[in-house]
Amino acid sequence: MNAVVRTVCGLAVAAGAGAAVGQSFHYVEPGVARCPAAPTAAAARTVKLGAAVSGSINVSCGFENGSYTVTLNSSDSGATFSPKTFVVNFGRVVGNGAFAVTFSTPGVHSIAATITSNMGSSAVQGSFASAVSAFSVVPP
Repeated sequence: MNAVVRTVCGLAVAAGAGAAVGQSFHYVEPGVARCPAAPTAAAARTVKLGAAVSGSINVSCGFENGSYTVTLNSSDSGATFSPKTFVVNFGRVVGNGAFAVTFSTPGVHSIAATITSNMGSSAVQGSFASAVSAFSVVPP
C-alpha cells in the first residue's frame, strides 16, 4: 500500500472514531429572502449512550439589531453540552458555533435552541431549525 492510500485510510478511520455527526441548527426567519428555508426533517439518528454527538449553530441572516444568547437544551434532562450557550452579536456567532452533546438516558431525545435578547436588543422573529429533530439513544 502506498503512502497516500495509507494516509487517506488513516484519516478516514480517525474521522470515524471521533464524535458522532449530529445536529446542525440554521437560523430561519419566514418571509426574509436572505434566510435559508427551513430544512426538511430527517429520521431520528441512532447514537450510543455516552457518545459525544457533534453539532453546530449557523447564522446567515437576522440578529442584525444587537446581541443575543442562544441556549441549547435537550429532552434528556441529564444531557451535557459543551458549550451550552453561544453569543450572536450583530449577525455573527461569536466563535465557530460548534458544540457537542452527550446523552445520559436511553430513549428518543431532541435538542432545541432558544434565543434570548441581550442588553435591550429587539427580539428576533425567527428560530433555529435542523433536519435532524430526534436522536434514538441506545446502550453502548
